Amino acid sequence: MSDKSLKNGLKILSGTLFKSLKDKPMSHASNILEFSNGDIVVVWYAGAYETSPDEAILMTRLRKNSKNWEKPRALVDTPGKADGNPVLFEDDGKIYLFYVTIEGGGLPEEIGRDYPEVIKSNLTRSGWDTCPIKYRISTDFGETFGEEEILRREWGWMIRNKLLRLSNGEVLFPMYDEVNWKAIFGLSRDLKDWDFTGYITTPKGCIQPAVVELEGGHLLCFLRTRDGFIYRVESYNYGRDWSIPESTTLKNPNSRIDLIRLRDGRLVVVFNDSFDKRTPLSIGISGDDGKNWEVWDLEKEEGEYSYPSIIQSRDGLIHLVYTYRRETIKHIILSAE
Repeated sequence: MSDKSLKNGLKILSGTLFKSLKDKPMSHASNILEFSNGDIVVVWYAGAYETSPDEAILMTRLRKNSKNWEKPRALVDTPGKADGNPVLFEDDGKIYLFYVTIEGGGLPEEIGRDYPEVIKSNLTRSGWDTCPIKYRISTDFGETFGEEEILRREWGWMIRNKLLRLSNGEVLFPMYDEVNWKAIFGLSRDLKDWDFTGYITTPKGCIQPAVVELEGGHLLCFLRTRDGFIYRVESYNYGRDWSIPESTTLKNPNSRIDLIRLRDGRLVVVFNDSFDKRTPLSIGISGDDGKNWEVWDLEKEEGEYSYPSIIQSRDGLIHLVYTYRRETIKHIILSAE
């Protein structure tokens, strides 16, 4: 894949498939970030299958001025439990790795046998709705990470999309309620103390909000839904209050989306342009704050091409990573003219 012109000044320059690990054949849910030292880093989870006990968080790095990605390595691998949904963020020289670990899965018989059935059934459930939100901090640009810390211990909330430093200095962390299918937003200045807002839902439920700041305090959020379309909400006070959700014309098969604002003001969205499949993987560009879109397909073969994560690096190039057939992660570079 090289020098493939698309629409509205976007052009695909290159594409790379990351190498899969033999003992972890399933890869999913990547997240990409450019560090302030110029390195571009991608994290994702991999295991025998989604939610498998061997599921670990992997990382690969494209060092500044290098053309080759480093061999993936494990950052987090909790024994006997699935780790997932990693999200990177840099603040004041520190790299934050946020992630979750599935803690559900049953009580030892000698402890659980005397519980009432209604309590026992809750305590023995397992899945993404049984995760605390955790993080680790690196002070050497991700070469090493510190001990595990807890952002939220209670089960039910999840993370997936990138954090956003707002123009008022606050950090907005898109989150969601996996149990009740609502979008939630964390607001913080120090990444320790958080206020939570939103609790937004659509007719059939929404998760995994993706947010951009259009101008000072004016935020636009796109939502993954069960409603067949991407929904949008807006805030005019830095995420403290949100508008009533409205459907866009962009399809959504209940799969993750990502959204960025380019330096020239245009918006780019990556999503699955389908009502029921995670193919095709499509990219759209808008010059009117997301009201109208030009859309074309990046991947349109059978299979799964999903869970995009997109950034614009300091040199103006666009970097996109996504799940490629659940076998590995694919990275492509685009130019924006």
